[in-house]
Amino acid sequence: MKKIIYQILPRLWGHYGPDGGGVPKTLGECGCGKFGSIDEASLAYIKDLGVSYVWYTGVIRHATKASENGCVPSHPQLVKGEAGSPYSITDYYDVNPYLADVPSERMSEFESLIDRTHAAGLKVVMDFIPNHVARDYCRHGSAAPAGTEILGAGDDVLVHWRPENDFFYYPGTVLQLPNRKEFDEECSALRSGDFGRKFNILPQWLVDYAAEGGDTGKYARLLEPFMEAPAKATGNNYTPQPTANDWYETVKLNYCDFHTGTWDKMLDIVRFWAGKGVDGFRCDMAELVPPEFLTWLIRSIKEEFPDIIFIAEVYQKNEYGKYVREVGFDMLYDKSGLYDSLRAIVGKNVNGSGAPELWQSARQITGSWQFLGNLQSYMLNFLENHDEQRIASPFFAGKAENAYAALAVSLLLNTASFMIYAGQEAGEEGMDDEPFSGVNGRTSIFDWWQVGSLRMLWRHIHGMEKENSVLKRYRELLKFASCEPAVTEGAMFDLCYCNYGSEGFDPDRHFAFLRSSAEKTFLIAANFSGETARMTLNIPPEAIGSRMTVDMTVQPMDWSVRLI
Repeated sequence: MKKIIYQILPRLWGHYGPDGGGVPKTLGECGCGKFGSIDEASLAYIKDLGVSYVWYTGVIRHATKASENGCVPSHPQLVKGEAGSPYSITDYYDVNPYLADVPSERMSEFESLIDRTHAAGLKVVMDFIPNHVARDYCRHGSAAPAGTEILGAGDDVLVHWRPENDFFYYPGTVLQLPNRKEFDEECSALRSGDFGRKFNILPQWLVDYAAEGGDTGKYARLLEPFMEAPAKATGNNYTPQPTANDWYETVKLNYCDFHTGTWDKMLDIVRFWAGKGVDGFRCDMAELVPPEFLTWLIRSIKEEFPDIIFIAEVYQKNEYGKYVREVGFDMLYDKSGLYDSLRAIVGKNVNGSGAPELWQSARQITGSWQFLGNLQSYMLNFLENHDEQRIASPFFAGKAENAYAALAVSLLLNTASFMIYAGQEAGEEGMDDEPFSGVNGRTSIFDWWQVGSLRMLWRHIHGMEKENSVLKRYRELLKFASCEPAVTEGAMFDLCYCNYGSEGFDPDRHFAFLRSSAEKTFLIAANFSGETARMTLNIPPEAIGSRMTVDMTVQPMDWSVRLI
């Protein structure tokens, strides 16, 4: 059956935020969504879209500059933006207190969200980040069950590597962070009372506090350079001198290709969340940890929780087979396959035929599914997620309507699962000028912010606003994809090879295929050009048992479905 996953950052959901002037920077100024914001009405809306899983992104406690709502600020040199990266985990056994109405009750509030999600007929996915943790992991304590051995607690820091260590060390070497100069300049400005400059590193609440005459002495640890000696290996490489483009706020975990204590600690973490009712784990950057560990982890968890699913963020297409057949993942991102193909087709062709040298042919789609072969059903297709630019942004399609053809192909082409990013179905553009992320076509995961499309969805869900035309089209297609057996489990037949000479069909600008069950066959045509397509499609006897021709009209950058 086709699984549809809905990705949400809970702190963005149901958040109205303050109206008025100025750019909100701190949690206190902006506020955020809560676990409770994902209420019964919200979950009923998500379920009605045809969704089967909700991926709650950014739940596990991560590094932040915030000091409100139960948060303990990490050192500012270790936090990107004011909110911080959800992938810089400071305690694997805790959830973010800012997501709770009562921070001290945050875990029970998250457990209630799991229960509400299940009651709505949906399942829960959360992040598992096996490659790295925050540099200040558990520095301020841990919510781990009594007797749990914390990562790194027993390491021998006098050696670079040993199998018993959880991290890699550089004895005699001090960590050199890329933002040290800017940090020193900001600290000097703050101490001298120069508040007219822009502060990028120091927490905004601390700058405001100092500007109001507050005594910063009690925050001395935040105003001295972060010290790490010996330095640990950075999350995305093995250097003690990370650049601004590295994951400098994180440290890489030490895995071996044989069973070690690190393996056991990470297994305990996954088992902890599975025991709370989590139904699946999206494994961040799975290719950066040994496949031997992941194979063992998945097998061990499924022996105890057989229905749990594991989703891998992978990018090397030639390794897809290994991660499915050998490692045991249930789904793989097909970012480097179908996503990249559709992104290129839409992004280059959005303004019509354009310059021939810029045209990206729709023939790539056939190549994508042929490359996968029998791995197609293990893919997780998508057009948006927290890492990618929004469809409606000028960096991608310019508006949501220009990607309807791509949506139909990504969602309907095969039995692969599909992921939708909250706000995508309402045409979110991702063009807000957030303090850290800026105007880049993405919804920031680093800033305290409110997102216009999510505000609209919240109002629509609660009866205060009508759905827009984009949401209407998404709802139509998502429900068809999730409920129609020809799509959820039926066969696919690519019609392009037998229509190269068909009237009105351009294999570089159009794509056509069948989805069939024992009872029904649907003809689906996608038009990636900027002009209305009027095509006569030949259906060969090997597809449906007899020869047929069907006339189709498809609007620019759109799709059409016909029962034949």
